[in-house]
Amino acid sequence: RYNFKNITFCENALTHSSYGIKNKKKNYQRLEFLGDRVLGLIISESIFNRFKNEEEGKLSKRFSDLVRKKTLIEVAKEIELQNILNTSKEYINKIKITDSMLADSLEALIGAIYIDSNFEEVKKVVLNLWSKKLSSQQKPPVDAKSFLQEWCLSRKKKIPIYNILKKKGPDHEPIFLIELKIENFKKVQGVGSTKKKAEINAAQKIIKKIK
Repeated sequence: RYNFKNITFCENALTHSSYGIKNKKKNYQRLEFLGDRVLGLIISESIFNRFKNEEEGKLSKRFSDLVRKKTLIEVAKEIELQNILNTSKEYINKIKITDSMLADSLEALIGAIYIDSNFEEVKKVVLNLWSKKLSSQQKPPVDAKSFLQEWCLSRKKKIPIYNILKKKGPDHEPIFLIELKIENFKKVQGVGSTKKKAEINAAQKIIKKIK
């Protein structure tokens, strides 16, 4: 829990551009830029101090997992950010609050707390919000794409090739169809709301076949 000294910072962090433009208010975009960097420093410092004997590569994997959009979305939903985000009625009736908006607003909120207080105060808030994530990360996570690449290299195969077959849907909610090929081995397809998610889904399919 954090009580703002200047409530305007909080309001800006919870204001989507669709609402901000119509009501002549600042939105969360600038604060999101700041919050992203503040979050990165806090998480970097935390895992650096927690895992004193780990090499840079393992720390990087931990970091990527803890600050990725999926994690931000999960944290945002835990604090029910979707219930207090300001968007225009026209916007929400057509599109609704997206996961991406929740992630962006959470970063903006972190930026807002930082400029309203100081680094030590925002660090307390972030570490509290991320406490379960940090505690549950016993080993450095290995994402499906990294695992598959390492598997190919260990067997002297060429690295996997990902190709976009199709992109459909509106810009705010696209669907990607990806084809993944491993030369002289297997070929699968993956679907996702981002290119990266589609690639990961395809990689997971091949990993299931391998295992």
